[in-house]
Amino acid sequence: MGALDDRPPFTLLHALVHRHRIILAIAGLACLAAGALSVLLPKTYEATAIIYLDTARTATDFDAGIAAGDLLQHDFIVSANSRPTLQEACNSPDFNCSPSDLVAPETTIGKLVSASVYRGTSELAVSAKGRTPQDAAALANAVAQAVIDQDAEEVIRLYQPAKDNLNKQLAQLASEMDAEQKALAASPQGSSAAAAHEAALTRLQNAYTLTTTRLMDLSQRQDRLTNVATIVQRALPPSKPESPNPLLYVGAALVAGLCVGIFIALLIERFDDRIFSAEGLARAAAIPPAFVTHDVQWLLFPKTKRAYSRALANMLARSPDLPHAVLVVAASARDHSDPVAGGLGAVAASAGQRVTVMEFDGHSADAAGKFSQVAGVTTIPMPEALSQSPAGVSRLQGLQGLTDGEFVLMSVPSPDVSPAALALGRSVKHSIIVATDGVTHFGDARRTADLLRESGVDVLAGILVKS
Repeated sequence: MGALDDRPPFTLLHALVHRHRIILAIAGLACLAAGALSVLLPKTYEATAIIYLDTARTATDFDAGIAAGDLLQHDFIVSANSRPTLQEACNSPDFNCSPSDLVAPETTIGKLVSASVYRGTSELAVSAKGRTPQDAAALANAVAQAVIDQDAEEVIRLYQPAKDNLNKQLAQLASEMDAEQKALAASPQGSSAAAAHEAALTRLQNAYTLTTTRLMDLSQRQDRLTNVATIVQRALPPSKPESPNPLLYVGAALVAGLCVGIFIALLIERFDDRIFSAEGLARAAAIPPAFVTHDVQWLLFPKTKRAYSRALANMLARSPDLPHAVLVVAASARDHSDPVAGGLGAVAASAGQRVTVMEFDGHSADAAGKFSQVAGVTTIPMPEALSQSPAGVSRLQGLQGLTDGEFVLMSVPSPDVSPAALALGRSVKHSIIVATDGVTHFGDARRTADLLRESGVDVLAGILVKS
Protein backbone atom coordinates (compact mmCIF):
# COMPACT_ATOMS: atom_id res chain seq x y z
CA MET A 1 0.00 0.00 0.00
CA GLY A 2 2.85 2.40 0.77
CA ALA A 3 4.19 2.17 -2.78
CA LEU A 4 0.76 2.94 -4.21
CA ASP A 5 0.31 5.90 -1.87
CA ASP A 6 3.50 7.47 -3.24
CA ARG A 7 2.11 7.72 -6.78
CA PRO A 8 -0.76 9.55 -8.47
CA PRO A 9 -4.10 7.72 -8.85
CA PHE A 10 -3.98 5.23 -11.71
CA THR A 11 -6.93 4.37 -13.96
CA LEU A 12 -6.98 2.44 -17.22
CA LEU A 13 -8.96 5.04 -19.17
CA HIS A 14 -6.79 7.92 -17.99
CA ALA A 15 -3.64 5.99 -18.89
CA LEU A 16 -4.90 5.21 -22.39
CA VAL A 17 -5.98 8.78 -23.05
CA HIS A 18 -2.87 10.32 -21.56
CA ARG A 19 -0.44 7.96 -23.34
CA HIS A 20 -2.34 7.74 -26.63
CA ARG A 21 0.63 9.13 -28.55
CA ILE A 22 2.80 6.21 -27.40
CA ILE A 23 0.12 3.70 -28.37
CA LEU A 24 -0.38 5.28 -31.78
CA ALA A 25 3.37 5.54 -32.39
CA ILE A 26 3.98 1.85 -31.59
CA ALA A 27 0.99 0.77 -33.68
CA GLY A 28 2.21 2.96 -36.54
CA LEU A 29 5.71 1.50 -36.38
CA ALA A 30 4.27 -2.02 -36.38
CA CYS A 31 2.16 -1.21 -39.46
CA LEU A 32 5.17 0.29 -41.23
CA ALA A 33 7.22 -2.81 -40.46
CA ALA A 34 4.42 -5.05 -41.74
CA GLY A 35 4.16 -2.97 -44.90
CA ALA A 36 7.90 -3.23 -45.46
CA LEU A 37 7.79 -7.00 -44.96
CA SER A 38 4.94 -7.36 -47.43
CA VAL A 39 7.13 -5.62 -50.02
CA LEU A 40 10.47 -7.25 -49.22
CA LEU A 41 9.39 -10.87 -48.65
CA PRO A 42 9.37 -13.12 -51.74
CA LYS A 43 5.97 -13.80 -53.23
CA THR A 44 4.36 -17.21 -52.84
CA TYR A 45 1.51 -18.46 -55.05
CA GLU A 46 -1.03 -21.15 -54.15
CA ALA A 47 -3.08 -23.31 -56.53
CA THR A 48 -5.72 -25.96 -55.73
CA ALA A 49 -6.90 -29.09 -57.55
CA ILE A 50 -10.24 -30.71 -56.62
CA ILE A 51 -10.65 -34.51 -56.38
CA TYR A 52 -14.10 -36.08 -56.35
CA LEU A 53 -14.58 -39.31 -54.33
CA ASP A 54 -17.42 -41.51 -55.61
CA THR A 55 -17.98 -43.55 -52.45
CA ALA A 56 -21.37 -44.78 -53.70
CA ARG A 57 -19.51 -47.28 -55.86
CA THR A 58 -18.13 -49.04 -52.81
CA ALA A 59 -21.12 -48.86 -50.42
CA THR A 60 -24.16 -51.06 -50.10
CA ASP A 61 -26.27 -48.42 -48.29
CA PHE A 62 -26.26 -44.75 -47.31
CA ASP A 63 -24.66 -45.15 -43.86
CA ALA A 64 -21.98 -47.43 -45.19
CA GLY A 65 -21.29 -44.88 -47.92
CA ILE A 66 -20.75 -42.11 -45.38
CA ALA A 67 -18.41 -44.25 -43.30
CA ALA A 68 -16.48 -45.37 -46.37
CA GLY A 69 -16.25 -41.78 -47.60
CA ASP A 70 -14.82 -40.52 -44.31
CA LEU A 71 -12.24 -43.29 -44.24
CA LEU A 72 -11.29 -42.72 -47.87
CA GLN A 73 -10.93 -38.97 -47.34
CA HIS A 74 -8.61 -39.59 -44.41
CA ASP A 75 -6.48 -41.98 -46.44
CA PHE A 76 -6.18 -39.51 -49.32
CA ILE A 77 -5.24 -36.64 -46.98
CA VAL A 78 -2.48 -38.72 -45.39
CA SER A 79 -1.29 -39.95 -48.78
CA ALA A 80 -0.86 -36.41 -50.15
CA ASN A 81 2.25 -35.86 -47.99
CA SER A 82 3.68 -39.38 -48.15
CA ARG A 83 7.02 -40.10 -49.78
CA PRO A 84 5.70 -42.45 -52.55
CA THR A 85 3.10 -39.89 -53.63
CA LEU A 86 5.58 -37.03 -53.70
CA GLN A 87 8.18 -39.10 -55.53
CA GLU A 88 5.60 -40.01 -58.17
CA ALA A 89 4.64 -36.32 -58.43
CA CYS A 90 8.30 -35.53 -59.13
CA ASN A 91 8.14 -37.87 -62.13
CA SER A 92 5.38 -35.78 -63.66
CA PRO A 93 6.51 -34.15 -66.92
CA ASP A 94 4.94 -30.82 -65.89
CA PHE A 95 6.84 -30.48 -62.61
CA ASN A 96 10.58 -30.55 -62.06
CA CYS A 97 12.14 -31.68 -58.79
CA SER A 98 15.64 -31.09 -57.54
CA PRO A 99 17.90 -34.01 -56.48
CA SER A 100 17.15 -33.27 -52.83
CA ASP A 101 13.43 -33.45 -53.58
CA LEU A 102 13.85 -36.93 -55.02
CA VAL A 103 15.77 -38.16 -51.95
CA ALA A 104 13.46 -36.85 -49.22
CA PRO A 105 10.51 -35.05 -50.82
CA GLU A 106 8.48 -34.98 -47.59
CA THR A 107 11.00 -32.52 -46.10
CA THR A 108 11.08 -30.22 -49.16
CA ILE A 109 8.08 -30.09 -51.46
CA GLY A 110 6.02 -31.92 -48.84
CA LYS A 111 5.93 -28.69 -46.83
CA LEU A 112 4.40 -26.94 -49.81
CA VAL A 113 1.52 -29.41 -50.20
CA SER A 114 -1.65 -29.78 -48.13
CA ALA A 115 -4.92 -31.68 -48.55
CA SER A 116 -8.26 -31.12 -46.86
CA VAL A 117 -11.96 -31.80 -47.24
CA TYR A 118 -13.40 -29.31 -49.69
CA ARG A 119 -16.26 -27.35 -48.09
CA GLY A 120 -17.63 -30.33 -46.17
CA THR A 121 -18.42 -32.33 -49.34
CA SER A 122 -17.20 -35.60 -50.81
CA GLU A 123 -14.42 -33.70 -52.53
CA LEU A 124 -10.83 -33.10 -51.54
CA ALA A 125 -8.81 -29.94 -52.13
CA VAL A 126 -5.13 -30.56 -52.87
CA SER A 127 -3.27 -27.24 -52.52
CA ALA A 128 0.33 -26.49 -53.37
CA LYS A 129 2.54 -23.41 -53.09
CA GLY A 130 5.22 -22.23 -55.48
CA ARG A 131 7.44 -19.30 -56.33
CA THR A 132 5.55 -18.82 -59.60
CA PRO A 133 1.89 -19.38 -60.52
CA GLN A 134 2.90 -22.11 -62.98
CA ASP A 135 4.94 -24.01 -60.37
CA ALA A 136 2.08 -23.94 -57.88
CA ALA A 137 -0.46 -25.22 -60.40
CA ALA A 138 1.88 -27.92 -61.76
CA LEU A 139 2.69 -29.23 -58.26
CA ALA A 140 -0.98 -29.31 -57.20
CA ASN A 141 -2.01 -31.23 -60.33
CA ALA A 142 0.93 -33.63 -60.06
CA VAL A 143 0.23 -34.43 -56.40
CA ALA A 144 -3.53 -34.84 -57.04
CA GLN A 145 -2.87 -37.33 -59.84
CA ALA A 146 -0.21 -39.11 -57.79
CA VAL A 147 -2.63 -39.51 -54.88
CA ILE A 148 -5.15 -41.17 -57.20
CA ASP A 149 -2.49 -43.40 -58.77
CA GLN A 150 -1.10 -44.41 -55.39
CA ASP A 151 -4.59 -45.31 -54.18
CA ALA A 152 -5.17 -47.42 -57.30
CA GLU A 153 -1.84 -49.18 -56.84
CA GLU A 154 -2.69 -49.87 -53.21
CA VAL A 155 -6.06 -51.37 -54.20
CA ILE A 156 -4.38 -53.58 -56.80
CA ARG A 157 -1.78 -54.67 -54.26
CA LEU A 158 -4.46 -55.56 -51.72
CA TYR A 159 -6.57 -57.55 -54.21
CA GLN A 160 -3.68 -59.27 -55.95
CA PRO A 161 -3.22 -62.13 -53.41
CA ALA A 162 -6.91 -63.06 -53.67
CA LYS A 163 -6.81 -62.92 -57.47
CA ASP A 164 -3.62 -64.99 -57.55
CA ASN A 165 -5.26 -67.57 -55.31
CA LEU A 166 -8.35 -67.77 -57.53
CA ASN A 167 -6.21 -68.03 -60.67
CA LYS A 168 -4.27 -70.84 -59.01
CA GLN A 169 -7.53 -72.61 -58.18
CA LEU A 170 -8.71 -72.21 -61.78
CA ALA A 171 -5.45 -73.64 -63.12
CA GLN A 172 -5.74 -76.60 -60.76
CA LEU A 173 -9.40 -77.18 -61.69
CA ALA A 174 -8.54 -76.94 -65.38
CA SER A 175 -5.79 -79.56 -64.89
CA GLU A 176 -8.15 -81.85 -62.98
CA MET A 177 -10.85 -81.45 -65.64
CA ASP A 178 -8.35 -82.30 -68.36
CA ALA A 179 -7.34 -85.45 -66.46
CA GLU A 180 -10.97 -86.46 -65.95
CA GLN A 181 -11.72 -85.93 -69.63
CA LYS A 182 -8.81 -88.16 -70.60
CA ALA A 183 -9.95 -90.80 -68.11
CA LEU A 184 -13.52 -90.59 -69.41
CA ALA A 185 -12.33 -91.06 -72.99
CA ALA A 186 -10.38 -94.14 -71.97
CA SER A 187 -13.32 -95.70 -70.07
CA PRO A 188 -15.84 -98.01 -71.84
CA GLN A 189 -19.11 -96.29 -72.55
CA GLY A 190 -21.88 -97.17 -70.19
CA SER A 191 -19.49 -98.54 -67.61
CA SER A 192 -19.54 -97.56 -63.97
CA ALA A 193 -16.04 -96.02 -64.38
CA ALA A 194 -17.30 -93.79 -67.17
CA ALA A 195 -20.24 -92.70 -65.02
CA ALA A 196 -17.90 -91.87 -62.15
CA HIS A 197 -15.61 -89.79 -64.39
CA GLU A 198 -18.61 -87.96 -65.84
CA ALA A 199 -19.85 -87.05 -62.35
CA ALA A 200 -16.36 -85.87 -61.31
CA LEU A 201 -16.04 -83.83 -64.50
CA THR A 202 -19.42 -82.17 -63.87
CA ARG A 203 -18.41 -81.31 -60.29
CA LEU A 204 -15.11 -79.81 -61.48
CA GLN A 205 -16.86 -77.80 -64.18
CA ASN A 206 -19.30 -76.38 -61.61
CA ALA A 207 -16.38 -75.47 -59.29
CA TYR A 208 -14.52 -73.91 -62.22
CA THR A 209 -17.59 -71.81 -63.12
CA LEU A 210 -18.05 -70.69 -59.50
CA THR A 211 -14.37 -69.77 -59.16
CA THR A 212 -14.48 -67.87 -62.45
CA THR A 213 -17.51 -65.94 -61.21
CA ARG A 214 -15.69 -65.06 -57.98
CA LEU A 215 -12.66 -63.88 -59.95
CA MET A 216 -14.85 -61.71 -62.18
CA ASP A 217 -16.60 -60.23 -59.15
CA LEU A 218 -13.22 -59.52 -57.55
CA SER A 219 -11.95 -57.87 -60.73
CA GLN A 220 -15.09 -55.73 -61.00
CA ARG A 221 -14.75 -54.62 -57.38
CA GLN A 222 -11.11 -53.80 -57.97
CA ASP A 223 -12.03 -51.77 -61.03
CA ARG A 224 -14.63 -49.82 -59.04
CA LEU A 225 -12.18 -49.06 -56.24
CA THR A 226 -9.40 -48.02 -58.59
CA ASN A 227 -11.77 -45.55 -60.25
CA VAL A 228 -13.37 -44.14 -57.11
CA ALA A 229 -11.40 -40.88 -57.35
CA THR A 230 -11.23 -38.47 -60.28
CA ILE A 231 -9.89 -34.94 -60.72
CA VAL A 232 -12.93 -32.78 -61.42
CA GLN A 233 -11.09 -29.45 -61.36
CA ARG A 234 -7.47 -29.08 -62.29
CA ALA A 235 -5.41 -26.39 -60.63
CA LEU A 236 -4.94 -23.21 -62.63
CA PRO A 237 -2.10 -20.68 -62.21
CA PRO A 238 -3.32 -18.08 -59.66
CA SER A 239 -3.59 -14.45 -60.70
CA LYS A 240 -2.22 -13.01 -57.44
CA PRO A 241 0.14 -14.24 -54.73
CA GLU A 242 -1.13 -15.96 -51.62
CA SER A 243 1.55 -14.29 -49.51
CA PRO A 244 2.66 -11.81 -48.49
CA ASN A 245 -0.81 -10.35 -48.08
CA PRO A 246 -0.43 -6.61 -47.31
CA LEU A 247 -3.91 -6.24 -45.80
CA LEU A 248 -3.48 -9.29 -43.60
CA TYR A 249 0.02 -8.29 -42.53
CA VAL A 250 -0.94 -4.70 -41.73
CA GLY A 251 -4.12 -5.77 -39.93
CA ALA A 252 -2.25 -8.26 -37.75
CA ALA A 253 0.50 -5.70 -37.11
CA LEU A 254 -2.09 -3.10 -36.12
CA VAL A 255 -3.68 -5.43 -33.56
CA ALA A 256 -0.29 -6.52 -32.21
CA GLY A 257 0.99 -2.94 -32.14
CA LEU A 258 -2.06 -1.74 -30.23
CA CYS A 259 -1.68 -4.54 -27.68
CA VAL A 260 2.02 -3.84 -27.19
CA GLY A 261 1.41 -0.08 -27.14
CA ILE A 262 -1.30 -0.39 -24.49
CA PHE A 263 0.93 -2.59 -22.37
CA ILE A 264 3.86 -0.17 -22.61
CA ALA A 265 1.58 2.81 -21.97
CA LEU A 266 0.20 1.16 -18.83
CA LEU A 267 3.70 0.25 -17.73
CA ILE A 268 4.96 3.82 -18.18
CA GLU A 269 1.90 5.23 -16.47
CA ARG A 270 2.39 2.88 -13.56
CA PHE A 271 5.96 4.01 -12.87
CA ASP A 272 5.62 7.70 -13.84
CA ASP A 273 5.10 9.69 -10.62
CA ARG A 274 4.39 13.02 -12.28
CA ILE A 275 1.03 14.67 -11.64
CA PHE A 276 -1.31 14.79 -14.63
CA SER A 277 -4.68 15.36 -12.99
CA ALA A 278 -6.38 17.34 -10.28
CA GLU A 279 -7.01 14.09 -8.40
CA GLY A 280 -3.27 13.41 -8.36
CA LEU A 281 -2.51 16.81 -6.83
CA ALA A 282 -5.33 16.41 -4.31
CA ARG A 283 -3.98 13.04 -3.18
CA ALA A 284 -0.39 14.29 -3.03
CA ALA A 285 -1.21 17.33 -0.90
CA ALA A 286 -4.00 15.58 1.08
CA ILE A 287 -6.48 18.34 0.18
CA PRO A 288 -9.98 18.44 -1.29
CA PRO A 289 -10.24 18.10 -5.07
CA ALA A 290 -7.82 20.48 -6.74
CA PHE A 291 -8.66 22.92 -9.54
CA VAL A 292 -7.28 23.05 -13.05
CA THR A 293 -6.38 26.14 -15.06
CA HIS A 294 -6.99 25.42 -18.75
CA ASP A 295 -4.81 26.58 -21.61
CA VAL A 296 -6.43 29.92 -22.46
CA GLN A 297 -4.71 30.07 -25.85
CA TRP A 298 -6.69 27.15 -27.26
CA LEU A 299 -10.14 27.76 -25.74
CA LEU A 300 -12.82 30.06 -27.11
CA PHE A 301 -14.24 30.52 -23.62
CA PRO A 302 -11.36 30.45 -21.11
CA LYS A 303 -11.95 28.53 -17.88
CA THR A 304 -8.90 29.82 -16.02
CA LYS A 305 -10.83 32.49 -14.14
CA ARG A 306 -13.45 29.90 -13.17
CA ALA A 307 -10.77 27.68 -11.64
CA TYR A 308 -9.40 30.57 -9.58
CA SER A 309 -12.92 31.48 -8.44
CA ARG A 310 -13.57 27.92 -7.26
CA ALA A 311 -10.24 27.84 -5.47
CA LEU A 312 -11.12 31.02 -3.55
CA ALA A 313 -14.63 29.68 -2.88
CA ASN A 314 -13.13 26.49 -1.47
CA MET A 315 -10.83 28.56 0.72
CA LEU A 316 -13.76 30.63 2.03
CA ALA A 317 -15.79 27.47 2.69
CA ARG A 318 -13.01 26.10 4.88
CA SER A 319 -12.30 29.51 6.49
CA PRO A 320 -15.52 31.55 6.73
CA ASP A 321 -13.54 34.56 7.87
CA LEU A 322 -11.48 35.68 4.88
CA PRO A 323 -7.82 35.30 5.82
CA HIS A 324 -5.80 38.49 5.90
CA ALA A 325 -3.02 36.85 3.86
CA VAL A 326 -2.58 33.65 1.87
CA LEU A 327 0.60 31.99 0.67
CA VAL A 328 0.59 30.79 -2.93
CA VAL A 329 3.35 28.18 -2.82
CA ALA A 330 5.02 26.44 -5.75
CA ALA A 331 4.97 22.68 -5.20
CA SER A 332 8.48 22.13 -6.64
CA ALA A 333 11.45 23.97 -8.10
CA ARG A 334 9.91 23.51 -11.58
CA ASP A 335 6.66 25.32 -10.65
CA HIS A 336 5.97 29.07 -10.56
CA SER A 337 3.44 30.65 -8.25
CA ASP A 338 3.46 34.30 -9.49
CA PRO A 339 1.00 33.74 -12.39
CA VAL A 340 -1.43 31.91 -10.11
CA ALA A 341 -1.23 34.59 -7.44
CA GLY A 342 -2.02 37.18 -10.10
CA GLY A 343 -5.04 35.19 -11.26
CA LEU A 344 -6.37 34.75 -7.73
CA GLY A 345 -5.84 38.45 -7.05
CA ALA A 346 -7.79 39.40 -10.18
CA VAL A 347 -10.73 37.21 -9.13
CA ALA A 348 -10.76 38.64 -5.59
CA ALA A 349 -10.54 42.19 -6.96
CA SER A 350 -13.50 41.58 -9.29
CA ALA A 351 -15.53 40.79 -6.14
CA GLY A 352 -14.72 44.22 -4.67
CA GLN A 353 -11.80 43.22 -2.50
CA ARG A 354 -8.64 45.29 -2.33
CA VAL A 355 -5.79 42.94 -3.19
CA THR A 356 -2.03 43.16 -2.83
CA VAL A 357 0.09 40.56 -4.59
CA MET A 358 3.63 40.13 -3.28
CA GLU A 359 5.77 38.27 -5.80
CA PHE A 360 8.59 36.35 -4.18
CA ASP A 361 8.84 33.78 -6.92
CA GLY A 362 10.48 36.10 -9.46
CA HIS A 363 8.49 34.76 -12.44
CA SER A 364 5.85 37.45 -12.80
CA ALA A 365 6.71 37.77 -16.48
CA ASP A 366 4.96 34.44 -17.03
CA ALA A 367 1.65 36.11 -16.19
CA ALA A 368 2.21 39.22 -18.29
CA GLY A 369 -0.79 40.11 -20.41
CA LYS A 370 -3.22 37.81 -18.57
CA PHE A 371 -3.98 39.64 -15.31
CA SER A 372 -2.08 42.91 -15.71
CA GLN A 373 -3.77 46.27 -15.19
CA VAL A 374 -6.61 44.80 -13.07
CA ALA A 375 -8.37 47.45 -10.99
CA GLY A 376 -8.05 46.89 -7.26
CA VAL A 377 -4.87 44.76 -7.52
CA THR A 378 -1.52 46.07 -6.37
CA THR A 379 1.46 44.00 -7.44
CA ILE A 380 4.71 44.36 -5.45
CA PRO A 381 7.78 42.50 -6.80
CA MET A 382 9.92 41.72 -3.78
CA PRO A 383 13.70 42.26 -3.90
CA GLU A 384 15.57 39.00 -4.28
CA ALA A 385 17.83 39.61 -1.31
CA LEU A 386 14.87 40.44 0.89
CA SER A 387 12.88 37.43 -0.22
CA GLN A 388 15.73 35.11 0.70
CA SER A 389 16.04 36.56 4.21
CA PRO A 390 13.73 34.88 6.73
CA ALA A 391 14.01 37.87 9.04
CA GLY A 392 13.18 40.22 6.19
CA VAL A 393 10.13 38.40 4.93
CA SER A 394 8.63 38.27 8.40
CA ARG A 395 8.56 42.09 8.44
CA LEU A 396 7.20 42.55 4.89
CA GLN A 397 3.70 43.53 5.91
CA GLY A 398 4.99 46.27 8.12
CA LEU A 399 7.51 47.43 5.50
CA GLN A 400 4.85 47.83 2.84
CA GLY A 401 2.36 49.59 5.10
CA LEU A 402 -0.53 47.31 4.28
CA THR A 403 -3.91 47.92 5.90
CA ASP A 404 -6.00 45.35 7.66
CA GLY A 405 -8.73 45.54 5.01
CA GLU A 406 -6.49 44.30 2.26
CA PHE A 407 -6.30 40.73 0.98
CA VAL A 408 -2.65 39.82 0.62
CA LEU A 409 -1.44 37.09 -1.71
CA MET A 410 2.20 36.12 -1.30
CA SER A 411 3.53 34.04 -4.20
CA VAL A 412 6.57 32.16 -2.96
CA PRO A 413 8.81 29.53 -4.52
CA SER A 414 8.98 25.94 -3.36
CA PRO A 415 10.71 25.23 -0.03
CA ASP A 416 13.20 23.29 -2.16
CA VAL A 417 14.39 26.63 -3.57
CA SER A 418 13.82 29.20 -0.82
CA PRO A 419 12.89 29.24 2.90
CA ALA A 420 10.51 32.14 2.26
CA ALA A 421 7.37 29.99 2.52
CA LEU A 422 8.38 28.51 5.85
CA ALA A 423 9.49 31.92 7.22
CA LEU A 424 6.25 33.62 6.16
CA GLY A 425 4.35 30.74 7.70
CA ARG A 426 5.08 32.21 11.16
CA SER A 427 2.52 34.93 10.47
CA VAL A 428 0.54 33.63 7.48
CA LYS A 429 -1.40 30.47 8.34
CA HIS A 430 -3.20 29.70 5.07
CA SER A 431 -1.78 28.54 1.77
CA ILE A 432 -2.58 27.30 -1.72
CA ILE A 433 -0.26 24.86 -3.51
CA VAL A 434 0.54 25.34 -7.21
CA ALA A 435 1.59 22.40 -9.38
CA THR A 436 2.14 22.07 -13.14
CA ASP A 437 0.50 19.38 -15.23
CA GLY A 438 3.07 16.80 -16.38
CA VAL A 439 5.96 18.59 -14.60
CA THR A 440 5.44 18.34 -10.85
CA HIS A 441 6.33 15.03 -9.24
CA PHE A 442 3.97 13.42 -6.78
CA GLY A 443 6.61 13.26 -4.04
CA ASP A 444 7.54 16.93 -4.43
CA ALA A 445 3.95 18.08 -3.95
CA ARG A 446 3.51 15.81 -0.94
CA ARG A 447 6.77 17.00 0.63
CA THR A 448 5.85 20.68 0.18
CA ALA A 449 2.38 20.16 1.71
CA ASP A 450 3.89 18.27 4.67
CA LEU A 451 6.49 21.00 5.28
CA LEU A 452 3.81 23.69 5.27
CA ARG A 453 1.67 21.78 7.75
CA GLU A 454 4.65 21.11 9.98
CA SER A 455 5.28 24.89 9.95
CA GLY A 456 1.72 25.51 11.09
CA VAL A 457 0.36 26.56 7.69
CA ASP A 458 -2.98 25.09 6.62
CA VAL A 459 -3.17 23.97 2.98
CA LEU A 460 -6.59 25.13 1.83
CA ALA A 461 -6.57 24.23 -1.87
CA GLY A 462 -4.46 23.21 -4.82
CA ILE A 463 -4.29 24.52 -8.37
CA LEU A 464 -2.94 22.46 -11.26
CA VAL A 465 -1.62 24.67 -14.04
CA LYS A 466 -1.93 23.31 -17.58
CA SER A 467 1.37 23.87 -19.34
